[in-house]
Amino acid sequence: FSTFKTRDSGRVDMVCPGMTTGEGVWAPLATGGWRPAVDALLGPDAVLCHAGVILALPGAVAQRWHSDGDHVHEDLVLRAHAVNVFVPLVDHSVANGATEFQPGTHLDWRSPGRPVVVVGPAGGAVLADWRLKHRGLGNVTKDDRPLLYMTYARPWFVDKYNFSKDRFFELPPLVERRGGRDERATKRG
Repeated sequence: FSTFKTRDSGRVDMVCPGMTTGEGVWAPLATGGWRPAVDALLGPDAVLCHAGVILALPGAVAQRWHSDGDHVHEDLVLRAHAVNVFVPLVDHSVANGATEFQPGTHLDWRSPGRPVVVVGPAGGAVLADWRLKHRGLGNVTKDDRPLLYMTYARPWFVDKYNFSKDRFFELPPLVERRGGRDERATKRG
């Protein structure tokens, strides 16, 4: 992971190079089991524009209600232009901070729908319009709760806010490397 951002107390958003380009170990993201649903919602030309892992540490507080984005038109409510895919990397429960959604808020932020907590097994996928109001619940367990997230969007959409460089910190190299691999092998003998 190369980029970290705190999201409320005890929650960290980690972005890894290669996730959105489908390189190396991340190649399966491009063709995950959720892709047919993404294509049905956004069209087969939908692009993976954001991906990372949200880690809710033990003791993490519940997030504030939020959506990941707004409508693209000031006066019209249009079809979805971006969809979040959440894939829990451990079983999700209310105790470890599963995601709570407020139905109808992707159309009207003030929708009176009753909140729904989505719990489920590791590896299952939950799709939601990225305008939908949601929050991670608090993690009252002793274990970390990692969640892989991906945002797919119509090809014309550009998110200029969520992942701007101004909102994240670049980490320095953790270990200074001197010389290449061959040079280090030679020194080890």
